[in-house]
Amino acid sequence: MNETSYEDRLGDALEKLLGEGADDLNALASGLNGLGLAPPEGAAWTAASLEAEFKRLGA
Repeated sequence: MNETSYEDRLGDALEKLLGEGADDLNALASGLNGLGLAPPEGAAWTAASLEAEFKRLGA
């Protein structure tokens, strides 16, 4: 998967979810799962995996 494309899709999805009122990691993870945007390892998002992904992307 192209990393930039993934980051763009993740950013767009997060922007959409935040605009719809998601206000914590659980809501964001649930929303990402509902949008069908899987994390790099392919499992469903959880609050913990989303937090870890934010840390990885911010490194």
